Amino acid sequence: MYRAFMPSEQEAALELSKKALPSPEAVSESVALSSMPSVQTENNRQLPNEYNLDVPFTSQAPHANWDFTHEEACEEAAILIASRYFQNREFEGPDDAEKGLQEIIAWEKENLGFFESTTADETARVIREMLNLQAQIIENPAIDEIKRYIFEHKLVLAPAAGRELGNPFFKSPGPLYHMLVIRGYNQAQFITNDPGTKRGENYPYDFETVFNANRDWNGGDVLGGDKVMIVVGDN
Repeated sequence: MYRAFMPSEQEAALELSKKALPSPEAVSESVALSSMPSVQTENNRQLPNEYNLDVPFTSQAPHANWDFTHEEACEEAAILIASRYFQNREFEGPDDAEKGLQEIIAWEKENLGFFESTTADETARVIREMLNLQAQIIENPAIDEIKRYIFEHKLVLAPAAGRELGNPFFKSPGPLYHMLVIRGYNQAQFITNDPGTKRGENYPYDFETVFNANRDWNGGDVLGGDKVMIVVGDN
């Protein structure tokens, strides 16, 4: 929930890292498994080594207006991204994304009494009650568990201690609390839509980075927060 910036040297470094492990091409609902290498999970279920859902993206500041509201809008942006994915709707532009964010913020203010720094439970409540989607809280998630949900065309929202993510596009020192949308994976990384930067579409994070940073809000003591994620699916 912090403004992102793009210094040229850091941007170049990130582009090199993306080239080293490219994001898998986004897939639609119909993907031929027969042509995809697979791994065996603990549930004896085969998953492809790489998978990436076709998920719309917006940053949490669609008009690049990084005021207090938009610095605090990462959870709302993650919710909005999930909403559009299950509605099969792209963002028509910054005005459309901003309107969607403000609708979620207004709902939260009316029903929660606030919108800033919503916990995993509170975020899941918004998803269920406002969007009428399924939202399941999972504790201490495992890599293969998240992969399985993605392969089932669900999204995983990951609350995080933002400063532990090490994203070079975050304004130093980075957000205290943040939220990512996990949309895919390759053999070493989760592929995310990170609303904290306009460069956040298909943004790769190493598995270890995501799991180390994964923390709930915990009243502001984020580093002491539980490791939980939100699995979002349609009804």
